[in-house]
Order: sequence, then C-alpha cells, then structure tokens
Amino acid sequence: MADEIKQAAEETAENGMTVTRIAIIAVAVLFLIVAFIVVIALLLSQGDVGNTASVIQIVRDVFLIFLSLQGVMIILALTILIAQIARLINLLQNEVQPILKNTQETVKTASGTIRFVSENVTSPLVKVGGFLAGVGVVVSNLGGIRRALRHTTPPAVAETRKD
Repeated sequence: MADEIKQAAEETAENGMTVTRIAIIAVAVLFLIVAFIVVIALLLSQGDVGNTASVIQIVRDVFLIFLSLQGVMIILALTILIAQIARLINLLQNEVQPILKNTQETVKTASGTIRFVSENVTSPLVKVGGFLAGVGVVVSNLGGIRRALRHTTPPAVAETRKD
C-alpha cells in the first residue's frame, strides 16, 4: 500500500502538483473561507447595525475592485494566449511545414535509392553468393568421395590381415 502511495506521489510530482501541495492549498482556501465567515459573524453580533453595514459595504467594494482587477488580468492573459497561439500557427506554417516537405522528399529519395541498390547490387550478390556456396558444397562432396575411395583397403592388404 505504501509503495502505491509513493508511486502515485512520484507520478503527480512529474506532472507538477503533488498530493500534499494540493491538500495544503485546499486547507488554506478552506481556512480563508471560515475566517471570512467568522469575521462577518463577529461584525453582525456587535449590535450596531449602521457601523456593520458600512464595514460590509467597504468589504463589498474591496471585493468588487478585486474581481474587476481579476477580470482585467484574465482578459490580458487571454490576449497573450491568443497572441502566442497566432505565433505558434505562424511557426508551424512557415518553418515546420517546409521542414516536413523536405523530410518527405528525402524519404522518397532514400526509398528510391534503397530500391535501386536492392535490385542492382544486393540481389545479384546474393545470387552469386548462393551459387558459390553451392559450388563449395559440390567440391567438398567430391573431395569427400575421393577421401572415401582412398581409405578403402587394397585387396592384398585385406588378405594379409586375415592371416
């Protein structure tokens, strides 16, 4: 079980966010929400409604300003993202596409060269090699027959051995 947890932690570490980091962020956000609720509850429990209303209006205004700034930052980030995508498309069209075309031409040329070498060099060499191997086998068989004939005992020697 511990090995599986370590393996999962290593996999998430490779992807960028670890499980512990996500847990820390979740706890921090939860803490901020609870703290905000506690502050609002304390303000409402004081009993001075006019003072509490003005504090809530200030908090509301601060959040509106914060959300407005966040919207501006999101729009800015989207603009930058669109510009980067346009640059990527330009890169793909003007640099990668010609490289791919050159690579395809090179592969076609190499394929033709391989076909030519296979038909005109390799195939005849294989045929000659096969023929020479066959000749070698025939010669070795003939040599084996000669050796077999030489090793037979002559009739005079065979008779003297019988005595």
